[in-house]
Amino acid sequence: MRNRSVASALALALASAAALIAPAPAHAQQKLEATVGYYPGALISLPALIANDQKFFEKNGLTVELVPIATGPAMTSAVASGSVTFVNNSWDNLLVAVEQGLPVRGVAGSTVKLPFAFIARKDLALPHLAEGYPAVIKDLVGKNWGVLALGVSVQYIEQRLLIDAGFKADAATYIAVGLPATARPALQRGTVDTYLSVEPLPSIVAAKHEGTVVVDLAQNQGPAVFHDLGYNGWWASTSTIKDKPEVVARFAKGLGDAYCWYSKPANLDGVVAIMKRYAKVPDLSDDEYKAMVKRIVPVFGLPITSRTIDTWARLLIDQKMLHAAKTRSEVIAASGQESFACAN
Repeated sequence: MRNRSVASALALALASAAALIAPAPAHAQQKLEATVGYYPGALISLPALIANDQKFFEKNGLTVELVPIATGPAMTSAVASGSVTFVNNSWDNLLVAVEQGLPVRGVAGSTVKLPFAFIARKDLALPHLAEGYPAVIKDLVGKNWGVLALGVSVQYIEQRLLIDAGFKADAATYIAVGLPATARPALQRGTVDTYLSVEPLPSIVAAKHEGTVVVDLAQNQGPAVFHDLGYNGWWASTSTIKDKPEVVARFAKGLGDAYCWYSKPANLDGVVAIMKRYAKVPDLSDDEYKAMVKRIVPVFGLPITSRTIDTWARLLIDQKMLHAAKTRSEVIAASGQESFACAN
């Protein structure tokens, strides 16, 4: 009897010791934390909003706090200063930031197509509309073209619409009218004749008959250089990339899992429900909102291609905003993926 008791005690002790040295199960991994900047009321930050709502970050051991940040420059300042861990910002801004010596790099892609549509205001004569791009640009030469701000990527894109249609970059007058909320009344009043915008403004003007989408870059309309060209992604500071590689890895994994969920047509209604909470658009009916989300989902993706970085570098050099080209490895972290595919 005593021998059995000793044996039992020994077995229990060995089991306890084994438990102490055995690796922890995946679901018991240490939780890490991150703050993520997103654009409030816009659909452009969809990947992180989906990943957070559907708990893909949490399932990968990352607790995320979403931080609303209104503009690209504010995103740059926030991540460079360390006040947030990750931000959603454009590749042209990244190239300029790195050249200026800011301690930031890209860690994951967000869009794999330009998320813009070129809008012409109501009552503007468009005799070449049916012919599409580049013919329709003839109708817009000499007009007032609205831009978010002068000297930013949307103005470069508008200029390229002119150049590739056979006109000079200054064949239109560029007027800064700010974000879509102020651009819309500028179009309504006729202060500007056109505006290049992300959703939901293109869908709103179409639904309310306030204008016409004349070039949809998200559908690979317009200059060939912009076809399937990534526009923005997720940045982190170089200190985060160096000192917290597991945080970066879990963030990217959460975005990847989210992509594999929201890109499935069967989950469209779920995507719509989530985005309605983050980006309410009272001017669109339920059907119009759903159509908008369905149209923009293919714009998103994780890859950061060399072509994307090279193209934006050339565009910035042409605009004298960048002094020398940057390679992908100079601005993107080694962990940033150039291609991505879902497991099933």
